[in-house]
Amino acid sequence: MDVSPKRIYHTLRQFQTLAEIERESVEFTSLSLAERVWYWRRGFLSRSAVLYDFERYGHEDYLTDYQRYIKTRGINGRFGYALDNKLMLYGLLSRFSARLPDLYGIVDGGTFRSISIAGERGPTRPAIEWAADLEAGETAVVKWVIGGGGHSVLLLTRTDGGYRVNGDRISRTELRERFAAMDDYIVTGFSQQAEYADTIYSEATNTVRAVTMWDTERDEPFLARAVHRIGTDETKPMDNWSQGALGALIDPGTGELGEAVTYPDDGERRWRTDHPDTGTRIEGVEIPGWESIREGLLDVADSIPYLPYVGWDLVVTGRGEFEIIEANNYPGMKSLQVHGPLCADERVERFYRDHGVR
Repeated sequence: MDVSPKRIYHTLRQFQTLAEIERESVEFTSLSLAERVWYWRRGFLSRSAVLYDFERYGHEDYLTDYQRYIKTRGINGRFGYALDNKLMLYGLLSRFSARLPDLYGIVDGGTFRSISIAGERGPTRPAIEWAADLEAGETAVVKWVIGGGGHSVLLLTRTDGGYRVNGDRISRTELRERFAAMDDYIVTGFSQQAEYADTIYSEATNTVRAVTMWDTERDEPFLARAVHRIGTDETKPMDNWSQGALGALIDPGTGELGEAVTYPDDGERRWRTDHPDTGTRIEGVEIPGWESIREGLLDVADSIPYLPYVGWDLVVTGRGEFEIIEANNYPGMKSLQVHGPLCADERVERFYRDHGVR
């Protein structure tokens, strides 16, 4: 058991995070104190009473909030840092460069340093000059090298008349100021989603969150769960589920989408078969070439056995094709388990037990 000062520090920080989330949950649910204590004693925050269907499934097969925040963080050990750092991810998966968006460079303090996954280096110059060289209509992704959840992500588009950031017009002066305030941001190409995702909702990039785990008995990775996040007018151009996007469970065998659910920020889960803004059908839609996507992702996971637990964010770009836009060291559970308990799957339960989580 790791009892190093660093490990103790991070554990205490995670307990602090749990306490902060619980404070925020006071207005999220109408539970009495006795009811809250019941959930706390079983490892759940109060919000889980709304997020998860305990009446239908019970509570034993859910990964608890305590287990997620305190115990899963250490599954990948010291190697997990490679997933937390978006630039290091390119080196980690260099063999699968076709599965990654193009890497353009780094923005730091208003300066753009050109780099590539092949190790080639271009000129260093003011970031505003690099932006001016983008072709009209071209979009680049500018995001902080650490962090997830769609935070600190800018979709920069060059227009005939200037620039847009996350869909909003911005002047050259304003963009220069934004660049000057950036500290360690990477710049990549934009992953264009496939037609089926564009048809459901075109004003956001609708991503797949897929979690892979390592089966020690078979010595191979497996897909534990996958959900399709779908943006809305409330979240565009992002698809952050906790900010108002939809989440649909993906059938692991067929790639068919189930009903979509919204984050219950008002204390109630709402399920939909279609998109609230476009009216386009969601339930029953099949991701084209899903089997190839699933097997392609497992090939990537198989190449890094020292990272047995990964939450992948994918953009399906065509039939059987995808790009990995992010990987997560200890993925969140809300958008996954709102569709049912993860540990009802014997392989998932065994994985967590093998790693001291359950």
